[in-house]
Amino acid sequence: MGFLGGSYLLLTLGGLTMVIPFLIMLTSSVSNEWDYERHRPVPLYLLDRRERYMKYLAEKYLSVQREFPRDFRLFTAAYRPPPQWTSFRAMREDPRFGERAPFQLGRYSGPARRSQLEAIKADYEDWLATLDPLMTLPMFGRFTIPAYQQFIREKYERVYLAQSGRERADMSWRELEKGALRAMADTWQEARFTSFFYLKMITEAALPYHLREWLPPLDERRLQDYLEFVRALPPERKVPITAQHLWVRYLENSAGDLAAFNEATGLDVDAYNKVRFFETEPDNPRLAELWREFVHHEWPLWMIELPGVLHRDWVSYLSGRFGDIGAFNRFVEGDYASWWDVPYTGSAPVDPLERNLWRDFLLSKDPEWLATCRVYPERSYRLFLWERYGSVEAVNEAYGWHLSSMDEAEVPIAQAEYAQFLEHERAFVRGCLTFNFERVFSFMAIQGRAVFNTFVLVVLSILATLTVNPLAAYALSRFRLRRTHQILLFLLATMAFPAEVSMIPNFLLLRELGLLNTFAALVLPGLASGFSIFLLKGFFDSLPSELFESATLDGAGELTIFWRIAMPLTKPIMAYMALMSFLAAYGGFMWAFLVCQDERMWTLMVWMYQYQQTAAEFPYMVMAAFVLASIPTLLVFILCQNIILRGIIIPQMK
Repeated sequence: MGFLGGSYLLLTLGGLTMVIPFLIMLTSSVSNEWDYERHRPVPLYLLDRRERYMKYLAEKYLSVQREFPRDFRLFTAAYRPPPQWTSFRAMREDPRFGERAPFQLGRYSGPARRSQLEAIKADYEDWLATLDPLMTLPMFGRFTIPAYQQFIREKYERVYLAQSGRERADMSWRELEKGALRAMADTWQEARFTSFFYLKMITEAALPYHLREWLPPLDERRLQDYLEFVRALPPERKVPITAQHLWVRYLENSAGDLAAFNEATGLDVDAYNKVRFFETEPDNPRLAELWREFVHHEWPLWMIELPGVLHRDWVSYLSGRFGDIGAFNRFVEGDYASWWDVPYTGSAPVDPLERNLWRDFLLSKDPEWLATCRVYPERSYRLFLWERYGSVEAVNEAYGWHLSSMDEAEVPIAQAEYAQFLEHERAFVRGCLTFNFERVFSFMAIQGRAVFNTFVLVVLSILATLTVNPLAAYALSRFRLRRTHQILLFLLATMAFPAEVSMIPNFLLLRELGLLNTFAALVLPGLASGFSIFLLKGFFDSLPSELFESATLDGAGELTIFWRIAMPLTKPIMAYMALMSFLAAYGGFMWAFLVCQDERMWTLMVWMYQYQQTAAEFPYMVMAAFVLASIPTLLVFILCQNIILRGIIIPQMK
């Protein structure tokens, strides 16, 4: 009993060594930047709310593209974490993380505090809806990009239908997509995408909103569509570009060593994100010097709005620069009757040439005076609070704050996001469990004919395997050819060389026959298998000769004997061969990629490779693709394991 129990224990441990890696792969496929490298068999965020909250924040502030690390700077400006937390990975690996974070859990536990939190959230979302979309950034990059693709797709489908004069029901979805892509390319004046799946907010993520002289190119239709999309986003999917964020960015780039900064200012901060942006010049001399440099010479011009009384100054600047309206019209290719007809809104014009003149006009102004025309979310939020509550005391009572003046009010991004997390917690968890798989499946389903091609390839490969190999093996077994041993030796010799050795000759032959980019190219090289023929011949040889002799005496022909007598006896072996053929056809990548370079003939594995290149920056998305790709093989094995085991055991017994 002891030996038997030990054997079962060893077998159980051996089984766990196979199951646990699969569970880790499955957990990795439902992870994100926060927990991908944890390598746990069970997702921790399903059990711990703190993990869910941090996963929510990591997902929200995950950069749309890794080469634009702006999103974590937005996070540090809003949450002011310790200086050693330079990324979400550094946060996760901090041994004292539990003492320092999360940032809001436990602070709003009672009914009164929860009511205050709800008030903050409601006001924040109402205010955010009034904010210029230029001053907000879309967040939840992985979740928002599909929404952006769908938004643009639906818009340009409507454009294409209007241009073509046809109805949606009169065309296939593929034709409609191609028409929408053409309409989008013509409108944006850019190269056409092959699919909306490849449309990402890379250009928009690279907008240099922090640069002094950058002005938004509002004449570009792509930017207009992007701003329209941002305006339509729900409040939990975006954050404002605050002055605090720009101020912290400036300090990190310009203030130098933090210890020297503390010594010069008399402050005692452990990170620049702890230095608050002041509405007016601070009393601290060194801080005032940095503040003036930032506000007067680094403040972005697009966040400046001039009052209407400066219309005369704008006209004077243009007339002084060009002399007469005719010269100005020739420069901007306009048709203005007088200087007063040139548009003036207090902000950058839409026309690119006029926009450059506006930039020069702003730079000609006194920087100290120009700084009084700043517009930014904090100021907008304070005005919103004044209009809604009327006094600092009312704000303090509603929010549980302790402000002495409204100038101290900051945009409560952290508190509002915690309330949004509580509201959308369940939906977020569901999204974490399903989003990666939905994204991969949608990519595979819409790309070329991946599913159809793979299905046809698998069916043809299995049919060929179950037809050619049994016929060849039966012939070698029944007819006792003079060169049978040499033929078997030749067949077994093919097993000595890897498939890669024959790829180039096979490719050249198929090219000469004009079979590239066809199912024939995929199936013909694997039509026969030396191992399968050898295995089946041995099985046919083991059958008693009296079986065939009695069938012959009864008048059965060779095909009848083969089909009615020999083949039913080989079912376990044939099942094993069918499985091997399925695995080879379904999992084959290199040969399919080599002989079918037309995307319309790519199989799932080729598109899987393409997806790995597209989503390489998100390894958990690639892991979800691996999990999905393994499901058909897993199902085949589970459903056919008894037949497969018989196919493995019976040939050995014979």
